Amino acid sequence: MDPQTLMIAFGFAWGAWVLYRIHQRRSSKSDPGAALVRKPAAEQAAMPRVGKPATLTFNQIKALQDNSFTPDKNWSKEEAALILDAVKYLRAVCQDISDDDDGDPPLEIQNALLRYILTEQDIRDFIRKWGEDRREQGLEDYADDDPELARNGQYDRVKTEAQKFLTNSTIER
Repeated sequence: MDPQTLMIAFGFAWGAWVLYRIHQRRSSKSDPGAALVRKPAAEQAAMPRVGKPATLTFNQIKALQDNSFTPDKNWSKEEAALILDAVKYLRAVCQDISDDDDGDPPLEIQNALLRYILTEQDIRDFIRKWGEDRREQGLEDYADDDPELARNGQYDRVKTEAQKFLTNSTIER
């Protein structure tokens, strides 16, 4: 192969590579710089496992399904109770800060708040204790009542987080 043919082949290969990179960058609409700079994947915080696995009760399964959850048979009854209590708590917080009675916030907001609650150790422990106290008073896992929430640090943090989501969701509408 003579030097001119080698140079032309190199030029075509380099041009094809440049076009491929441009296509890669344009196809990534969420982050155009992602094709140029590899970002490490963010680690998601997770709720630590509690209780003995696979002890979920039938009533908890029904309550979880009524609240748009798909329960896993490997969940413990403590995990299910914590999830149900956290949903009850976050809905009560959202109702406290809501100006109107539109009902429950959208599922996306509930999921984000639930993720926040379950990944914060002190809030998770507080809600576990709050739920246990409610059950000691004779209330079911997911009673249809409007609980009176104690105004403390955990409430303020959940309220602040809920206000961020509720404000963002009303702006997007």
